[in-house]
Amino acid sequence: MNPRIAQALAALPPRQLKLLAIGVVLIAAALAWSVGLRAPLTAYRLQRQTLATLQAEAAAAPAPSPAAAAQPAEPARAARQSAVAPAPLALIAAVSASAARAGVAVSSAAQGAQYQLADLRVHTLDIAASGSYGAILDWLADIEASQPAVGIVQLKLQPDPLGDKRSIKLQLAIYDTGEAP
Repeated sequence: MNPRIAQALAALPPRQLKLLAIGVVLIAAALAWSVGLRAPLTAYRLQRQTLATLQAEAAAAPAPSPAAAAQPAEPARAARQSAVAPAPLALIAAVSASAARAGVAVSSAAQGAQYQLADLRVHTLDIAASGSYGAILDWLADIEASQPAVGIVQLKLQPDPLGDKRSIKLQLAIYDTGEAP
């Protein structure tokens, strides 16, 4: 510290020194607020506004007729319908069909545990399969693209000792709010 500043601070009466320290603390708190807290709080506020807007749009949307439900009229409606969590057995069928298209052989698929996580119900599925590395990558990309309400929780990939194939053990989770679409 500069000796002149140290002498000036030592010459101040204790009350003024305390006021100066309080001022420095307030300035530091204002900087922390503007740098560290304002941006996350603004992002949180914007997310809440977006969520409220989406909920209002969903509430204002007219109920689809049975004919309209059979054939979506617009791509946005089709995308919203595909975001609905699939039933576990329907997901097993969809994942098995996707694996066949990608050239991956599914050896087993079974329903796993079901539990509650915050406001979500989580259904797990355990899948064992084998195929080439490229086919497995294509299969995983297809699962992620076609099943937006499904996440890959665990993935174990091992080389098959009998060739260039890979053995994969996969655990998928279906995230469901329990609300009707």
